[in-house]
Amino acid sequence: MLRKITPGRPFKMLGFTDLHLDDFEACFALTLKLMEETIRTEQPDLVVFAGDNVTGGDNRARAEMFQRTMTELKTPWAPILGNHEGDNPLSLSRREMIEVFRKSPCCMVPEKRARLSDGSSVFGETNYVLLLEDEQGAAVHKLIFFDSGTDMTPEECKKRGIDAGPKSVDGCLQESQIAWYREQVHSDACPSTVFLHIPLPEFREAAEKGTPLYGANHEKISCSPWNSGLFDAVCEEGKTVAVVAGHDHINDSRTLYRGVVCMYNRMSGLSSYNLISKKLGSTLLQGCSVYFVDAAGAMTFGDILYEERYPQYHDDIYRVIRK
Repeated sequence: MLRKITPGRPFKMLGFTDLHLDDFEACFALTLKLMEETIRTEQPDLVVFAGDNVTGGDNRARAEMFQRTMTELKTPWAPILGNHEGDNPLSLSRREMIEVFRKSPCCMVPEKRARLSDGSSVFGETNYVLLLEDEQGAAVHKLIFFDSGTDMTPEECKKRGIDAGPKSVDGCLQESQIAWYREQVHSDACPSTVFLHIPLPEFREAAEKGTPLYGANHEKISCSPWNSGLFDAVCEEGKTVAVVAGHDHINDSRTLYRGVVCMYNRMSGLSSYNLISKKLGSTLLQGCSVYFVDAAGAMTFGDILYEERYPQYHDDIYRVIRK
């Protein structure tokens, strides 16, 4: 699917992650309100939702409301799934969630799941590409979206030779997704950005060895114990300029590592843990990230902090957040 970059104006995206639109009614309503108000004010060309969007049990009504909100905004939106979509036995399955989202004519998830060039299937529900073009039809930048899966069970860990104990651990990409990525970046010379939910293991390496650009990690980086090889593929192909993740709610770092920006999209939901509930600070990090792509394909980043942008909602936010 193609998106056009208007001459003289960069392509603008808002990124929300970990909205966690769950059954905590007050948090759900205010999270949705802040998201909607930000989109109306910023007027982006595209909105990215980087996973854990609608969570909790019995969530069809909330998923429908989220979808209707985005439809009414008439802004193209690109969702991916996190580890908490479908993890509750009473919730929509991952496929059902995407079917609800796709009712919106503005939803960018393709009708058909991704396949490799040989026709074989690719693991996951939200693996797709949006190509940004200039007015002459030349490829300028690729946005590559991944389904990073659900948690790995102890049984799945054992199959991969991982001793993770009795608990589930963060999931990982599959071999078919790495092959699919290589096919996507081979076809064009333009730069690309990868969006996924669960950080790659190299985010930990970046925190130790990379060059800090912005923000900080206030919690341990939660990545899979299994390395899928995506980051190595990114470095070998040399086309991807940034890998964007969610999942870790109180990390907002951007780090340059092996020539690639490893960055967190700013966490957006109000119902989950935060700096205050973790006794790590007296302010909040919630908001959204802003991405700009210029006519040459270069991407720059920014942030919107709800606490700074919306002082009129300060008391409401602090009333509903977890403490």
